[in-house]
Amino acid sequence: MANEESLGLGLIGCGAFGLFCLDTYAKMDGLRPVAVADVRQNVAEDFAREFNLTAYTDPAALLARDDVDLVHVATPPATHHKIVLAALKAGKHVLCEKPLAMNAAEAKEMIDAAAKADRIAPVNFVLRYNEVTHAVKRIIDAGILGNVLSSRLTNAAGDSNLHPEHWFWNKKLSGGIFVEHGVHFFDLYHHWLGEGKVMDAHTETRPGTSQEDRVICTVRHENGAVVNHYHGFDQIAQMDRTNHHLVCEMGDIWIDGWLPLQLTIDAAVDDEGAERLSDYCATSDIRVVEEYEHEHRQVMGRGEMRYVTKRIRLHYCPEEDKQFVYSQSVRDLMIDQMNYVRDHSHVRTVTEVNGLQAVTMAEAAANLAGKH
Repeated sequence: MANEESLGLGLIGCGAFGLFCLDTYAKMDGLRPVAVADVRQNVAEDFAREFNLTAYTDPAALLARDDVDLVHVATPPATHHKIVLAALKAGKHVLCEKPLAMNAAEAKEMIDAAAKADRIAPVNFVLRYNEVTHAVKRIIDAGILGNVLSSRLTNAAGDSNLHPEHWFWNKKLSGGIFVEHGVHFFDLYHHWLGEGKVMDAHTETRPGTSQEDRVICTVRHENGAVVNHYHGFDQIAQMDRTNHHLVCEMGDIWIDGWLPLQLTIDAAVDDEGAERLSDYCATSDIRVVEEYEHEHRQVMGRGEMRYVTKRIRLHYCPEEDKQFVYSQSVRDLMIDQMNYVRDHSHVRTVTEVNGLQAVTMAEAAANLAGKH
């Protein structure tokens, strides 16, 4: 590293999200933004001026700098493969925006190159660095509500800012919705439920156009849970929304927000289960809806005898400010990766293999949809 006290950072791709991340990075200890690159010279120069950095239109010039230790790649998906490989060849660590690549073969080549170079190349899967995500993971792993049986993800995204010529609609540039967007949620459910296999998938086109604006797939996870994914870029900006409904053996979990901001649990549990839910969701509001006495505490469910003392309703919203939560998630992910760069014994929440796994599932969904 050019400086043992801090990591020099270069940003490639000066879009809105790149600006958001750079603003977060500029406030972090141990990270030192030094340069940006974008094919749009005026945009790169505007970024550089705001943060007192050096601007380039050619990523190669940024990668040639000795004071750049880590590169954040925030360009359209079709460019990731070439830029990440070039960064790794130049000896840089990489944080890549989703998806890692357009297909599994490219992704595999990239993580193999990272391993060979002893550099990192994870995807910016911010959904894993979130208090609500952590709470759901703890509840599932503890089995307080029994096994997860099914889930429904509804990602009704706004497309008000996606004009017909936007690169998002061009599959050669984006890979399509499963690849460009769905990878976040394939990874999230892999985190919660373990490895998954795409069982079925299809797409829908907008009437009168060739734009695929809705994609649907069904995934079966290794624990037997079946998850239905719906991604529709079909909403006005004001109605952009995302929610999950997890059906468990002992109750339901509802999660709201593309970046999970709050959860609600409706479940029958025993006293210990209620206490553990409260512990896992600190600051939550929990109330008893119904109490059970005597013979009503022993009840059969899915062939097993269950013991419950009450039905509870829990609401957990650790932070309402979406932008603050988003910034903290980006910050925590970067800290996690920086800790590993400095000490390889550190266990990361997101590794290179997660990017490959998500792209593999997205590619499988896209291929299945293409057969219909």
